[in-house]
Amino acid sequence: MGGLKQEVEDVYAASGRTRYCYSSKDKQQERAMAMGAEEDGGRLEMGELIPGLPDDVAMECLARVPSRSHRRMRRVCRGWRGAVGSTEFRRRRRAAGAAEDIVFLVQAAPPAGGGGKGSMPECALAAANLTTGEWRRVMGPVPLFAQCAAAGDGRHVAVVGGWDPDTLRPTSDVRVLDVPAGTWRRGRPMPDTRSFFGCSGGGGDGCVYVAGGHDASKNALRSAFAYAVAADAWRALPDMAEERDEPQLVAAPGGGVIAASGYPTEAQGAFKKSAERYAAGAAWMDEGDMVPDAAETCLASVRGNVWAVGAGKGGVREWDGGARAWREVADGPPGVKKCVKAVGVGDGAAVFVFGTVADGAAEGGGKYSAWVMEAGGAPWKRVPVPSGFAGFVYSAAAVRI
Repeated sequence: MGGLKQEVEDVYAASGRTRYCYSSKDKQQERAMAMGAEEDGGRLEMGELIPGLPDDVAMECLARVPSRSHRRMRRVCRGWRGAVGSTEFRRRRRAAGAAEDIVFLVQAAPPAGGGGKGSMPECALAAANLTTGEWRRVMGPVPLFAQCAAAGDGRHVAVVGGWDPDTLRPTSDVRVLDVPAGTWRRGRPMPDTRSFFGCSGGGGDGCVYVAGGHDASKNALRSAFAYAVAADAWRALPDMAEERDEPQLVAAPGGGVIAASGYPTEAQGAFKKSAERYAAGAAWMDEGDMVPDAAETCLASVRGNVWAVGAGKGGVREWDGGARAWREVADGPPGVKKCVKAVGVGDGAAVFVFGTVADGAAEGGGKYSAWVMEAGGAPWKRVPVPSGFAGFVYSAAAVRI
């Protein structure tokens, strides 16, 4: 968390400008892609998908095609577009063992043209396919310090807010990625603009939650909102009991979200250990002093529970909400000095961690590396990070395709 403040200071120190604009032609293309992506509504209209094969057999064949080709498959014919966008297609991929786990990262990226001293940092959205080992840029540039979250519907990832790099002012922009279709649409803007808010999916309710952060006057906020991705609609939630600037938001067991840590206006940078929980239709409820080592620990939703991931022996713990206590699960990733971001992957069956390592210990001599650990107690596995994707990570989301 402390690294985030350093990144902000670097931005203020930079004097260059980054191109960040969208032409009317871009917007028209987005609208057209969004209409094509959503018009099937997840339904499967059966026809002759592959000439000479029963449709049931054809679906088994299509379901095994790697996700990198799904966008091209949608362009073959209306039948294939409907198949790739259907819930039956996703079900068959999982049943066949062909599902792929993809982690989306909003991270610092090398400026266009290589940049130089005084140039403005850029952020981009990267996709790390943990199944195939492929890394690629999905979108860039994106607003500085933007948040990304999976809606929990197995389909959508939203990129929310951040700072416009031309003006260094917060933006309320929302963009929604239909992951299986590989298409983007603009979402309804956030009801207000804020910086360094918490953002998370709600664990399967199709919503992305936003809470806390600070306003233009650097006042820490208690307000929160929920964005229903399918309906493209925001709704206000009850205010949190405490102001929380730079909180961590994580899906809560049974639905809703937990807002943890952060700090009030009068205590800048003094991260608290307290947390509170929101469940649909209820007020925020106190969860007690939930966050160990608040500035050094990353929270993630794993196998339906909240995990805290940090460095060293006993660095991975699971929260017991009934007892309001942590249970040790495993040691932290080997060689990690500090966890930067953690997210549950594989529908919560594993955890992905991006963190700092000793100088020169990362791939290519960088300072960041990544790991994955299955929730059942398997050892940590190092995830190779290509040199072009070794920037600081501001937010992360995961989807199984």
